[in-house]
Amino acid sequence: MAIINAVAQNRQVQGGAMDSQRLRSAVSGGAGPITTMETTPGDCVVLAPRNPFAGWADKSVNMAQGGIPIAAQSGPTTTVTLTVRSAEKDAISQADFNYTDDLVGRCGQFDLAYTESGRSSMYAVQLLQAPPAGEKRFAWMQNTKPHQPQDYGSVGLQVLAGTLSVSLTLSVAELNSEADARPALDSMAGLAQELIDQAAQHPPSVAPAPPNPRTPDDVAALLRGVTGPNGNTVDRPSAAVIGAERPGVNPGTPSQGSPAPCTYSDPSVLPGSVVGQGTIQGSNKMDFIDLMVASMPTTATQPYVFDTVAATLRDCATIQEGMGGSTRQWSDLQHLSVGLAADSSYAVAYQLPDGTGERHVLVGARKGTLTVQANVIKYSDAEVQSGADGLAAVISQVFARAGL
Repeated sequence: MAIINAVAQNRQVQGGAMDSQRLRSAVSGGAGPITTMETTPGDCVVLAPRNPFAGWADKSVNMAQGGIPIAAQSGPTTTVTLTVRSAEKDAISQADFNYTDDLVGRCGQFDLAYTESGRSSMYAVQLLQAPPAGEKRFAWMQNTKPHQPQDYGSVGLQVLAGTLSVSLTLSVAELNSEADARPALDSMAGLAQELIDQAAQHPPSVAPAPPNPRTPDDVAALLRGVTGPNGNTVDRPSAAVIGAERPGVNPGTPSQGSPAPCTYSDPSVLPGSVVGQGTIQGSNKMDFIDLMVASMPTTATQPYVFDTVAATLRDCATIQEGMGGSTRQWSDLQHLSVGLAADSSYAVAYQLPDGTGERHVLVGARKGTLTVQANVIKYSDAEVQSGADGLAAVISQVFARAGL
């Protein structure tokens, strides 16, 4: 994870990554969807893009997954999705490059069938000449089958360097030939080499995290099965131990010191916290609940950071939100009342001065060393209170699952 984040920082772009703990917690206990991947011919499967859920569950390697934009504007055709995997050299070579030259010759083109939770998708895959990067490499282009004019294709590159294996993919709007894939391949080869150089020249060092009464799997399990107001459950919850910064985002200043009056920085967690995240889908794709659970380390002392944030949200009429180097102003807070038994809590709503009319509803609570925070967007004043009540019900479920 540190390697991906460092390369994004070197490029001065907003990239981010999730580490092995978070990825594995999303599929722990068989929680991931049932997936299969088959190729025709069958032995070409070792040259197919990796099944992501099988990769997450693989405990024989350390891994991180994320994205780095290669253009000023991030988007599906300008953000490279990448996975970095590390293990002993022979093990990582066997896992990700277990093919012969003869197989590459026979698998120049093959079909791929990917099935997830009973739904199958068909793709046509063509191997490509890989640009120079690392010690060993192969590349491919992939299109839906049958291919529709509006369908994006994808270009992929797999690179091996010592104990490091890097997989990169990028969407391409019109992918009809190797010439269409070449700009994407060249960009990804340069990025792969930067990741390899970063790992070699600045190997990440991670200080041991303070002890915590809950593991990432424990925290992910607290979210698994929690239902929202419409009966939908948390989608693929995951969790990880938080170090100096939160995986994948700029956390602002998650220190234990009190923030300036009437300012807010999210998340409010200490290094050593085990933080879980998930979403509950509502009636449409724009209607969803964001949920975060944090188990504080045993070294946490009062006043807890969450309590300071809760007091800020309760006591201030207006809030300035810190966003990792920039700020934005909320409207006057609407303070809400919800039935939520906790040691400390808040329930508020606000709007942004962007003219969208979105009402952001936030509810958070702490019991002991476990904190839960949830938010949802509503579009009328009439929906705000019911939205807050729904968030409070979700938080109460998490506390109940924790035995609190």
